[in-house]
Amino acid sequence: MITPILPRFTPLAKLCCLTVATLGASSCGKTEQSKTDGLLNTLASQGEIHAQGRFEDVTGQDVGNVVFTKAPGGNLLIRVDVKGLSKGWHGIHLHQVADCSDGANGYKASASHVDPDNNAHGLLNENGSERADISNIYAGSDGRATAEIFRTGVTLHPSEEGFTLDGAYPLFDDDGFAVIIHANRDDHKTQPIGGAGARVACAAINAAPK
Repeated sequence: MITPILPRFTPLAKLCCLTVATLGASSCGKTEQSKTDGLLNTLASQGEIHAQGRFEDVTGQDVGNVVFTKAPGGNLLIRVDVKGLSKGWHGIHLHQVADCSDGANGYKASASHVDPDNNAHGLLNENGSERADISNIYAGSDGRATAEIFRTGVTLHPSEEGFTLDGAYPLFDDDGFAVIIHANRDDHKTQPIGGAGARVACAAINAAPK
């Protein structure tokens, strides 16, 4: 669970921007982050990878990768490359616990959204958003989605800069965090998950260098 690192927190900063691209189905070999065939050789240079994880589907098969790069001002750049999705938009959220062990049960072990501020869900919700909320990703007819998302107000580790800007709730606490992909699009308004449907892929993020 997300627990305070420092004694107070400030309101969540807003989401900045999103760049999404879908790529063709041709194989590029094996990734540096996993043994998943058909995905990018790398999502970032080694010096830019401050956290990473492998996506697995509900059967436990590797289906993609996610990497996190710390950005100035207490923000994060998130890169995703995943396959095996249905064509269309898919909700993607940050969850409280780095546990993808129960895919057949819908990844309930990853717990709920990261939301230390007790905000409403949704980037378009006037009472939102949760720190878990990020933009949808789009999968092409080949089932593949490749995205780069810049998220403000979310930090990996406790730091003076992060505390001043975003409060005392970095993603890395005692039980890490997870990235969950859903079967459907997130409408960014409906509670509690924007109508995004079942959890279809999960990446557990357990630890990262500071």
